[in-house]
Amino acid sequence: MPITWKEFANLHPFVPLDQAEGYQQLFRELERDLCEVTGYDKISFQPNSGAQGEYAGLAAIKAYLNSKGEAHRKVCLIPKSAHGTNPASAQMAGMKVQVVEVDRDGNIDVAHPKAMVDKHKVNLAAMMITYPSTNGVFEENIREVCDLIHLNGGQVYLDGANMNAQVGLCRPGDYGSDVSHLNLHKTFCIPHGGGGPGMGPIGVKQHLAPFLPCHPVVSLKSDDAVSSLGTISAAPWGPVPSCPSPGPTSK
Repeated sequence: MPITWKEFANLHPFVPLDQAEGYQQLFRELERDLCEVTGYDKISFQPNSGAQGEYAGLAAIKAYLNSKGEAHRKVCLIPKSAHGTNPASAQMAGMKVQVVEVDRDGNIDVAHPKAMVDKHKVNLAAMMITYPSTNGVFEENIREVCDLIHLNGGQVYLDGANMNAQVGLCRPGDYGSDVSHLNLHKTFCIPHGGGGPGMGPIGVKQHLAPFLPCHPVVSLKSDDAVSSLGTISAAPWGPVPSCPSPGPTSK
């Protein structure tokens, strides 16, 4: 496994970029492949885990809304069927969580988010959806729900914890999601046994790209320190020794 080779495993995270051209190529190719799989336009590899990716994605949404003069938008709708870290991440990002009901089949009860949106549309920031849900259900009305949020000024965060079930069948960026994290230690073959390592990069549509994480020491080339949400983890590209595993898998 390349992850065990010293050329990959022993490289310092702050090594000059001209001494890490192999990794730079790996980042470019993996980003291209992940964008193709998900329908997103840009990837940040900085988050170290899925939960950290959730926080980074929500922080990007907040930075985007702030740039539009809509800092008052802080309500985040989260279905009962969502991944358990979703409400915790929303709280950490400074959002106010409002719970959305599900029907007896495990789908989002579309009438309830409509009522919640009517109630909070002035302050609506986002809706977090785990797809398929923790009930194992592919939401039948996912496009309708995404359109509802967008029509009322919000963004859609799709939790990618269950991305395995989507690969090759559908792409979040196509049916209405604005941002997702990807658990490369689940969907793309980084070994998950023994506690890690984890890696939770986030994919975004183009309008959120300027608000991805930046880094104070190493330039990420595409980052913009003025609009960026800031730094999420110490290493600019997260736990990079893990990248050789999902690279071939994503192809």
